[in-house]
Amino acid sequence: MKSYIKYAIIFLAILLLVLCFFLVREYAALRRAQIISARELQLSALFKAHGPLPASDITVIRPWMTFDYINKLFNIPPDYLKNTLSIGDPSYPQLSLYGYANHQHVNVTIVVSDVESSTRAYVTATSTN
Repeated sequence: MKSYIKYAIIFLAILLLVLCFFLVREYAALRRAQIISARELQLSALFKAHGPLPASDITVIRPWMTFDYINKLFNIPPDYLKNTLSIGDPSYPQLSLYGYANHQHVNVTIVVSDVESSTRAYVTATSTN
């Protein structure tokens, strides 16, 4: 009877190691895809504690962000990016930049760059008024 317990413990330990391996591998993949990072945690804390971000912070825009999130970060009207970038996707503004790039079959860096440019133009125009 004791040998069964010993084998069960060994089996569970091996299973735990395998699961940890897959967890670490998936975490690394999410970081490479810029879906998670320490920067986003800092940004989230900043967003909760402060008002809209200035034009100098445009580089915080990442592919995981939704248009709605970007609108809130920079205090942009809800349809500004939709109209400026001619977005016809019905999922807007709950659509991530990565998801939009996939639907449009465009490189996500191009979408991020376009959103950064449009956001910079709006924030700069409204901050000088």
